[in-house]
Amino acid sequence: MASSEKFFLEDGSFIRYKKSGSGKPLVLLHTIRNRLEYFDQIMPLLEDSYTVYALDLPGFGASPVSKAVNYDEPYMTNALAEFIVKNKLNKLILAGESIGGVLCTSVAVKLPKQVEQIFVFNPYDYDTVFGEGVRRANLFARLIIWHMSLPVLGSLFAALENRLIIWGIFRGGVYNKKAITSKYLTLLSSSIRKPGNIYHTRNVFQNFKSWTSAKKRYQELKIPSTLVYGDHDWSTTKERSDSRALMNPKNYIELVNTGHFSFLEAPESVADIIKQD
Repeated sequence: MASSEKFFLEDGSFIRYKKSGSGKPLVLLHTIRNRLEYFDQIMPLLEDSYTVYALDLPGFGASPVSKAVNYDEPYMTNALAEFIVKNKLNKLILAGESIGGVLCTSVAVKLPKQVEQIFVFNPYDYDTVFGEGVRRANLFARLIIWHMSLPVLGSLFAALENRLIIWGIFRGGVYNKKAITSKYLTLLSSSIRKPGNIYHTRNVFQNFKSWTSAKKRYQELKIPSTLVYGDHDWSTTKERSDSRALMNPKNYIELVNTGHFSFLEAPESVADIIKQD
């Protein structure tokens, strides 16, 4: 597996990324509260067909946090557009899950000449309150995210986050619980104590309206799209139907016995979908 590199943004921060393979460029965008290693299982399945870029979304993983930044959808869209333009990526394919899926659409609308096709997995575009979708994972997640949402006290509860809490929440995002391995939990836990992590975690959730608003722009897409849901994703039937109606995708797929974290749970199926472009 290739070592990570840094792409410096105009604001002085940077995005950590990995690049491997050869062929048409493919950028992978991860879920909320995740990191580029989310794609470690799928990159080897794609690199014979594409030049694959796996990114930390701004402030996630081992990428730094700036408390001067508001980590909403427009900020992340602009940061990704900067990465694409400065790396001169054209005829680009985007594939992402959760907020990464939403960002596939917003980046494609912003850069219609560079993006050729998108694959949107389990888009996180339905919150009406702080962390509403994640709360659906299980009772444990509901309690944790509710406490994180509290004014003032929310930061104190966010500071209590540990490996057990991450384990409880992520297990609520898969159908096959074995998909959340001890090794991956250790990796996710490594970013808990990094500077600014508490601010970043709460700020992303506090900007839930920006992700919901981005859904309205699905109808502006001018390129082929594929919309994919795990049949055990956190979204409701109506929310899926609404997104499908707005996006009008070329292909619509539901993965059987799969939850919100399909790249971890069903990497072979996800790779097969992307390679059918």
